[in-house]
Amino acid sequence: MLLWCGCVTPSQHGSLSAQAVPTPRDVHRDVQLVQSVPQGTSLADPSLPSTQRVWIQMIRSATRSIDWAAFYVASAPGEALEPVLRELALAASKGVRIRFLIDKQMATNDPMTLGFLERMPGAMVRQLDFNLVASGSHHAKYLVIDGKEVFLGSQNFDWRSLSHIHELGLRIINPHIAGQLSFLFEMDFALARDRNDTLEANPPVMPRGPSQDIEVGVSPPQLAPDGIRPALPVLLDLIRSARYTLSIQLLRYSAHQGSEPWESVQEALRQAAARGVQVHLLVSNWSTQRPEVLDLKELSRFPNIEVRIATIPEVPGRFIPYARVIHSKYAIADDQQLWLGTTNWERGMFMASRNVDVVLRRSEVAKQASRVFLQLWNSSYSAPINVEKEYVMPRLR
Repeated sequence: MLLWCGCVTPSQHGSLSAQAVPTPRDVHRDVQLVQSVPQGTSLADPSLPSTQRVWIQMIRSATRSIDWAAFYVASAPGEALEPVLRELALAASKGVRIRFLIDKQMATNDPMTLGFLERMPGAMVRQLDFNLVASGSHHAKYLVIDGKEVFLGSQNFDWRSLSHIHELGLRIINPHIAGQLSFLFEMDFALARDRNDTLEANPPVMPRGPSQDIEVGVSPPQLAPDGIRPALPVLLDLIRSARYTLSIQLLRYSAHQGSEPWESVQEALRQAAARGVQVHLLVSNWSTQRPEVLDLKELSRFPNIEVRIATIPEVPGRFIPYARVIHSKYAIADDQQLWLGTTNWERGMFMASRNVDVVLRRSEVAKQASRVFLQLWNSSYSAPINVEKEYVMPRLR
């Protein structure tokens, strides 16, 4: 159980007071919420560790293996990912087996950093063309240390995710969850070698069923290993269980796949609002194109549903491509359960791409996430959606 100071519910408003910085012993707890915040904003929660700090701690703790599943890799000279890369190289030089799995369609994003990883002693890097497997992408973002400890969250293996994007992740020390993600990694690492393959030799044993208070969900459903539920039913169960509040923060939300409607999540949110649940949906300004923004406007017209758009200002005098945005993907039900993962709430993310999410049925962690949510919801970066406004997509690159 993590140290928790204070309690904030979605019905409260106003500024949030600073909390005590966690002591080093907190990292030995079994679940830890981890944040990234854009530089120059007031969004940091001083009680939560940074992504860079936690990644470095986890790499240093490895004695046997580091398995890292990523969408892509991206570094830049003098930026925040360089210390992480140095720690990986040091671990490899000590004999730690390092394996990276990335999406093949994104492999040309940063050839220099990809080459650095490939040249590390004993390291293996594979590219998975998920478009050939399930018509989507390998969008998952997680790492497993020694088959015992995992990190899962919205953070890409990208310097911008450490210093210029709002992200939320979880460090979990749980052999059951680590075993499930180790199995998933082995499965996808084998698919990257041969898409007709299923597993490498001697894969780890897959733990069956969810643990008591933590459950992993995997997309797409046709490639969810036996013993792990598909991600969409796991999310829908959380939405349907809410009795009082649902607080949701996303990069993207859409009830359409192209021109075709996709009602699963939209209908679940409407049903929750109809039974009196207060639904607060906060999305990034990357969701202001059509048809996404029309879906959001329609949703905001329902009683008990409030939608806000979050906009992070650019660094003065500098434009950073694909940054300065809220990228976190999480939902909190009644301050009792936390859903957090790598999935944008779009049909293709759930039905065609590799994503991994987790539900924590722990009130102390859910309340920490609520504090993060409220800090942004009540900030100057957030504004209610205007159903009359013609929104313009921000510049991305």
